[in-house]
Amino acid sequence: MDENFYTSTEASQITGCSRRQLQYWRDKSVVVPTVNPSGKGRNVYYSDSDLLALTVMEYLLSIGLSFELCQHVLGILKARESWMFDESVAKREMKRLMLVPDSQEQLRELVDFDRGLAMETIDRGSPVVPFWSDRIHQRLRENLRSFER
Repeated sequence: MDENFYTSTEASQITGCSRRQLQYWRDKSVVVPTVNPSGKGRNVYYSDSDLLALTVMEYLLSIGLSFELCQHVLGILKARESWMFDESVAKREMKRLMLVPDSQEQLRELVDFDRGLAMETIDRGSPVVPFWSDRIHQRLRENLRSFER
């Protein structure tokens, strides 16, 4: 698959993130553009995998998670689920995950989705946040289709 590259303005329009968010995340090394990462504005270019990372951040923030928690989850995904940032990954290879509290009851563990564990966690009065990689990929594909029109 040919790699596509997008300016900050295009990446902002595609993902729904503001240009200021993109710059802040670049400054904090959360999502760094593939081409010219230290440049400004139109001088930087985001790849398809960068857009997926931006879409993850936008999704997690949109459901009310803190910036720090979103950054933590993105780090886990990049380290343990790096396949997720490949736009060409087959749908059948997608995973459904969930964010659950750790031993200190902080919402910080990302595990394979398990309905029983989810219900057990909720019954304890703790939160569970579903994270389905197929939905992230679908969200980005839909945004790209809308952008190309």
